[in-house]
Amino acid sequence: MTIRRNIENQVRGLVKEYGLLFPRAIGLQFRKLVVELLGEDHQLLRCGHGPSLHHEQTCKQQSKFDDEVRQLAKSEETTRRLMTIPGVGVVTALTFRHTIDDPPRFRSASSMSAYLGLTPRRNQSGETDINGKISRWGDRLLRTYLFEAATVLLYGTKKWSSLKAWGMKLAKRIGMNKAKVAIVRKIAVIFHCVWVDGTSFDWGQAKTA
Repeated sequence: MTIRRNIENQVRGLVKEYGLLFPRAIGLQFRKLVVELLGEDHQLLRCGHGPSLHHEQTCKQQSKFDDEVRQLAKSEETTRRLMTIPGVGVVTALTFRHTIDDPPRFRSASSMSAYLGLTPRRNQSGETDINGKISRWGDRLLRTYLFEAATVLLYGTKKWSSLKAWGMKLAKRIGMNKAKVAIVRKIAVIFHCVWVDGTSFDWGQAKTA
């Protein structure tokens, strides 16, 4: 995905220098827009053809990898259960699955959160004991995916869940940035419980007024 984005950014930069506006697009739509904007006789077409061809080959290869990853996720019962959590996709579930590997080695879900760098730092000096920002220890990639899952939960999922309702209520009270950190911790705790207990996520029922 990073390679594809780099190619797209390079082509956008070339097109922009000629004063052409490039709408947001990816994949096949991106390549079609390049041709539409430049036209057959544009002098930049030859320069853009190489990156465009490379972009097409990269997209095909990425699509192949995506299919393989999805099949891997479907073949693992634990990963399928982790994906029942709203906001959690294939990559996040698999990354968590293979990073944690053996959840019973953590005495509690909170100790696993500390392992992932999701607990606040504590600054102690004399009689002062202050909780700061999260420590950011542990696996950075998994932590990034967990934050993406929290974002998808809040903005991308339409189905009601007790987790989303709790997150939105918290965001109104303490702000979105701090709420996301709390939601990420909550998702990590749910991950641990679902995995250890052999259960699936409980969406809950919305309370009627």
